[in-house]
Amino acid sequence: VVTALGITRKSKALTYNVQEIKGSDLTKVTDGGFVTSLAGRVAGATVNGSSAGTGSSTRVVLRGVKSITNNNNALYVIDGIPMPNNIRTQAEDIFSGAGQTGDFVSNLNPEDIETVSILSGPSAAALYGSAAANGVIMITTKKGRKDRTDVGISNSTTFSSPLLLPKFQHTYGTSEVGSYYSWGDKLVTPSTYDPADFFQTGVNSVTSLTFSTGTEKNQTYLSMGTVSNKGIIPNNKYGRHNFTARNTSMFLDGRMNLDVSFMGGLVDEQNMISQGQYFNPLVAVYLFPPGDDFNKAKAYERYNPSRNLMTQWWSFGDNGLLMQNPYWVTQRDIFKNKKERYMLTMALRYNLASWINVSGRVKWDKTDEKAEKKFAGSTNLLFASDAGYYSLNSLDTRQIYADGLVNINKALGDDYNVTANLGASIEDIVFNQYLYGGKLQGVANLYTFANVNQVTSETSQTGYNKQKQSVFGTAQLGFKNRLFLDLTARNDWASALASSGNQSFFYSSAGLSGVLTDMFDIKSGLLSYLKVRASYSEVGNEPNEAFLTIPTYPLAGGFPVTQTRMPNPNLKPELTKSWEAGVNAAFFDGALRIDGTVYTSRTYNQYFQLPLSAADVLTSGYTSVFVNGGRVDNKGIEVSARYTQKFGEFNWSTYATYSLNKNKIIELVPGWTDPTTGLRDLTGTGSYKMSLKEGGSMGDIYVNTLRVDEHGAIYVDPGSQGVVAEPNKFVYAGNSNPKYNLGWGNDLSWKGVRLGFLFTGRVGGIVVSNTQAILDAFGVSQASADARDAGGALVNGRPVPAKEYYQVVGAGASGGIAAMYCYSATNVRLAEASLGYDLPVKRWLRFVKNANISLVGRNLFFLYNSAPFDPELTANTQTYFQGIDYFMMPSLRSFGLSVKLNF
Repeated sequence: VVTALGITRKSKALTYNVQEIKGSDLTKVTDGGFVTSLAGRVAGATVNGSSAGTGSSTRVVLRGVKSITNNNNALYVIDGIPMPNNIRTQAEDIFSGAGQTGDFVSNLNPEDIETVSILSGPSAAALYGSAAANGVIMITTKKGRKDRTDVGISNSTTFSSPLLLPKFQHTYGTSEVGSYYSWGDKLVTPSTYDPADFFQTGVNSVTSLTFSTGTEKNQTYLSMGTVSNKGIIPNNKYGRHNFTARNTSMFLDGRMNLDVSFMGGLVDEQNMISQGQYFNPLVAVYLFPPGDDFNKAKAYERYNPSRNLMTQWWSFGDNGLLMQNPYWVTQRDIFKNKKERYMLTMALRYNLASWINVSGRVKWDKTDEKAEKKFAGSTNLLFASDAGYYSLNSLDTRQIYADGLVNINKALGDDYNVTANLGASIEDIVFNQYLYGGKLQGVANLYTFANVNQVTSETSQTGYNKQKQSVFGTAQLGFKNRLFLDLTARNDWASALASSGNQSFFYSSAGLSGVLTDMFDIKSGLLSYLKVRASYSEVGNEPNEAFLTIPTYPLAGGFPVTQTRMPNPNLKPELTKSWEAGVNAAFFDGALRIDGTVYTSRTYNQYFQLPLSAADVLTSGYTSVFVNGGRVDNKGIEVSARYTQKFGEFNWSTYATYSLNKNKIIELVPGWTDPTTGLRDLTGTGSYKMSLKEGGSMGDIYVNTLRVDEHGAIYVDPGSQGVVAEPNKFVYAGNSNPKYNLGWGNDLSWKGVRLGFLFTGRVGGIVVSNTQAILDAFGVSQASADARDAGGALVNGRPVPAKEYYQVVGAGASGGIAAMYCYSATNVRLAEASLGYDLPVKRWLRFVKNANISLVGRNLFFLYNSAPFDPELTANTQTYFQGIDYFMMPSLRSFGLSVKLNF
């Protein structure tokens, strides 16, 4: 398998857990990316797709959330070289969510992937340094093949629709004309309005062309790929073009090897929305009163003779939710992102002798991004002037990575073998951002800088240059190819800790494994292989944010001023200490393989931003400072099993994964939490908060509640028979993370017919639906109609007036009383399915090597789910704002056809 630094090792020699997945398994059922396909296939991984849809970011957390303020997503590595992390524009409140964009890894062509190795523990990833504290997803790309030429063409076209929508009522109308509240009398004829009709059929087409050829001394691989996506929301589009070239050559009688590759990608994104009030058509669509005619909204603009242009038509007002005509939002308020990505990598290896070689690698990685916002005149005046709004945000990231290695593989007599790698690396990242824009003046809908009102314009110019220099080494001593001792060490010099005295930090790992079936006479027809392993590691992690340890002086009015955050020259790197132990076993001559791991980790020196005292503010001018402290623990279990058997012409492979993780906050920094409640609120909507406390867990959710009586029952006013909100009283609701994850997949084939399917399950955790609360408050939910039909909403087993009840528990733009809208996140689904046939093309066309046509589907249906939305979706792919639905885009059910030809 491929391990750290792209080094290939035999799986029996590993002292830590590595899971490897073939690239072909990730492209059987594809939406143009590959990360979401890891769900259910990888033990120890929690995978959440962004609600922004195709091309958006994905959240992958390995072995639990470790850091309070740093990034917790896994590190992506391509051919042994780490990628910079560029997750942008995350929804963190009830308003944001429009204009989402994908991360770097979402722009890769899955057809270029040979294998994906998941290094879930810090032991496996120690040689990648601080960025690998959260584990590594290592991508090995394809090369040309020796002595053969292959041409591959593939296309997958799928059609998508919402998997799960809220339940709406169709029997009650409004109490007055023009109202958006559906608390009127029963309709004479049930309404035919269905919010599902607003969604269009999404179409996603993924096409790839690959070429591979080679001789003994030279191999070449070329590929081109396109993704064209029309989303389920009108005017939501995603397009991507990939191109790859790779050449591997041998010189000097095979002693020198040169590997050169180039990867490029062009991405267009339009109106990618995850959730929120602003520019979200679902707010108006979901809340539209069923007794009214929605077709009126389709005429979203009308000619305004006084202005001589088309302006928005919407007669219902904003209803306290910044509501606009949903078709105006999709057609005239445009968020457009364009990205260009280029990666050039060169690797040179020279064999000094049969047992030693030296190698060097250089990678240049450049991304240019442009995010435009164009809001037409007559958009809500909070967002634009009467003439409109325009802004352009330019972001560019440049990474240069270089390393040099000495690689040794030497036998010491008949019993011992030494494998060692010594090296140094440098990573330099430059980021720049330039923003200009604002409300337009003068000419309506003229989207140029010259038409922006300079007095109220938005201007931003930021950037940084981060560098990390490292030396590292790993050594493995093997005894009779059955007992292995691993040692690694690394020292980093990180610019993020410049002038701190802790800019240089050292960490290491050690591991031991033994193949018991080789060491002892225990092999049998039942047990064919048994290995035990254990490892310990320490991994440092510098802060994500720059300029925490040195003074900086921003400009104000053209003059430098002291920043408000005090530099801390004593800041130390975060430190994760981890143990793991595991077993790898094979039974029935290798037909059944079981891998199990138990682990524990402790993360120290967390980063906290503390407010300074009034006296310190007065004397220094600083208002806050970053300090170290606190500790977060994780412990868990990972189990994966696969059974493969052949019965004549029938082949069957079945696999299962199980992962459990328990997270606990052992310590926080005094002064960082509220002294009264002991909580630290990190994000929220007004009715929902994600907060931290000692003894709690990362992902803890707190919600506001109703007043209760002395017995703990919901208080009902004796006179009005109404309930009373406690909007500022928060109680613990649960945790957004699952207790454990499950996956079960099967691949079957018989005489060219292939069937594959994958079930995934998440057990435990809670989610909160502000969407359902607001639907209830407006009287458009099925629950509100059922309560009216039953004579009232049940409270403490007795009915109370439905309208008054729901307008208390669901009222408010922030989502009402969230304690009444908490749901179990447990769900089981058919995540993937494919049914294909290998066409007997060789009988007809000799130049065609093979051909396959398949029916494919993703996210097909739930076997169990009690939440009113998909609990696996997230509007934020970072650490916080998880488990919350505020008019979030629905997850997609996709069906389609896949065709693959090889010549």
